Amino acid sequence: MIKSLISATVCAACLLSVTPVFAAENTIPQGKRDEMSQKYTENQIKQQNTENREANHNVDRLITNRK
Repeated sequence: MIKSLISATVCAACLLSVTPVFAAENTIPQGKRDEMSQKYTENQIKQQNTENREANHNVDRLITNRK
């Protein structure tokens, strides 16, 4: 009984000490995350500007066609 309890305790301790190492292995460094976020934001701004230009152009055409 005591042997199995000690074995289970040792096993649980090993598992708890190793699990965070595996969980942290695939994380992206903060600098890389910031860089990726910045690129994503820049791409969003470019896309929004393109859509705005296209929308403004379409509105201008509608106004011109109504005159």
